[in-house]
Amino acid sequence: MKGVIFRGLESLVIEKCGMAAWEALLEKNAPDDRVYISAQSYPDEELVGLAQDVAVALQLPMAEVLKAFGEYLFGYLLQRHPTIVEQFDGFISLIMGIDSVIHVEVAKLYQEPNLPRIRCEVIEDGFILMHYYSSRKLCLCAEGLIYGAAAHYNMTVTLDHVECMHKGADECAIEVRFEQVAA
Repeated sequence: MKGVIFRGLESLVIEKCGMAAWEALLEKNAPDDRVYISAQSYPDEELVGLAQDVAVALQLPMAEVLKAFGEYLFGYLLQRHPTIVEQFDGFISLIMGIDSVIHVEVAKLYQEPNLPRIRCEVIEDGFILMHYYSSRKLCLCAEGLIYGAAAHYNMTVTLDHVECMHKGADECAIEVRFEQVAA
């Protein structure tokens, strides 16, 4: 997992719980004196361990923590790489361009980013079907990223995770239903 993702989690934990909480998580889950560098890769298990301990500390299910992290991560990444998102004219084009635009740009920035495969198809106005595959099975974080994108574009979104790798499916299928928030 790239360090930029760890840095996003670090930012979230420090913002919500303080530096001491982040240092305690690092002490338990990472090698001595670990400092995450955005472009470097780190073991996936470290991120999972950190997220699990955040869930325990907040007394929340891991699923909720991953979704909340994904939502936060959208804004965190947007601040660091605004030109990637500026290429899109709205929520639909961003979602449809995850694999063909965003992941291409990420691959230019980070060597061997190990990105998920995402295919999207517009079913009808206000309804996109997203197919997600990753050996990491971070589909709940992907859901959070969708919520973050929706908030950025002032959209309301409802997700229905109709097939999931955690339940034996080969890939996740997520129904994304959305509409513009009334002004």
